[in-house]
Amino acid sequence: MDMPLSVKDPQVDALATHLMLLLGTNKTDAVRRALQSEIAHQTGKRDLFEQTADFVQALRERAGPELKPADAAFIDSLYERR
Repeated sequence: MDMPLSVKDPQVDALATHLMLLLGTNKTDAVRRALQSEIAHQTGKRDLFEQTADFVQALRERAGPELKPADAAFIDSLYERR
């Protein structure tokens, strides 16, 4: 059986409280998520948020600096068979 975690550092408690409020959850869940995120980061496995942010950034880079609205011809071209 695992031993419970007891944190006696005021700064760590403040950080856990801050994350708890940001996530809208409790301290246990906030600490769990922070630990999972850091373990994923350290092992090279990116979480879904990081993957999504990278994907959005790549799309923005591909689109270029001058974004153009999608007109009917462009939308129709998405459905053409190649």
